[in-house]
Amino acid sequence: MTKYAIGADVGGTSVKMGIFTDKGAMIDKWSIPTDTSNEGVNISEDVAKSIREQLQKSNISKDQVIGVGVGVPGFVNEDAGRVDFAVNIGWRNYPLQNSLSEALHLPVYINNDANMAAAGEYWQGAGRNSRSAFCVTLGTGVGGGILLNGDVVNGPSGTGGEVGHVTVVPGGRLCSCGRRGCLEEYVGMKGFSLNLKERLASSGQATQLHAESEVSELFVAANEGDELAQAVIDESLYYLGLVLSNVVTLLNPEKIIIGGGISAAGDQLLEPLKKHYERFSLEQADRSLSFGIAELGNDAGIYGCAWLVINRENKNFT
Repeated sequence: MTKYAIGADVGGTSVKMGIFTDKGAMIDKWSIPTDTSNEGVNISEDVAKSIREQLQKSNISKDQVIGVGVGVPGFVNEDAGRVDFAVNIGWRNYPLQNSLSEALHLPVYINNDANMAAAGEYWQGAGRNSRSAFCVTLGTGVGGGILLNGDVVNGPSGTGGEVGHVTVVPGGRLCSCGRRGCLEEYVGMKGFSLNLKERLASSGQATQLHAESEVSELFVAANEGDELAQAVIDESLYYLGLVLSNVVTLLNPEKIIIGGGISAAGDQLLEPLKKHYERFSLEQADRSLSFGIAELGNDAGIYGCAWLVINRENKNFT
């Protein structure tokens, strides 16, 4: 009898879900809106109802499902089965694991969404066949996930891999975490936009850009020779290269994977990033390292959530 794992990637606007075989093949995916009203109290039941309906449509019995993995954008304590804080969802000290498990009568495992995107890429994407990887997600902010020795590194407080909150400018821009100078204030869609606005205000350079230009427009302009656009990108990638050089020195991973919406820039992002990284890298740590762009796109999170189920269930039976 074929066994299945279900992945659910919870976002501020939608919950993306997928059904996978225990060998890693996706057989179905879908999404539902995220109901963030009343501090997200309805989300667990909404997800449970949707999963039940999809299993019925796919003619899969609950006995064939080994569990459900859930990725959440925020601080997650996997061991406690609790979401400590997810600002975009409304959850604070929320017992998500028990809530969803009771609604579905299935094992449930939870983790941070950036960790799950990293796990998905490690399992079935750009990091497959690697023993270790560090994945950076460049979205509105900056997320990160560490995969070492076949498992995700959470840390006792669930903050392992939170590269977006590494300080790069002491006393710099105020971050949503309450500290100043975090990486995600200089990299990611928000960071790129802030860098652009500052340069527009202080520079007299001619440019085709304006204060509300999208990050995608920034890369187009840079490719067309816009010097201000090139300077904005260079500034952001300087900080990211600096942080990644320290990550590699500390963790010595085989692969650095760049994901998230900004990774669509491909080599236009990767090549200058590697140049900045090389300015700071430790030669011995760099010898077996390679860089790559994420391959799974928006599906990375649900792949990772399915991986979480399979990984944890295998550990339970060994």
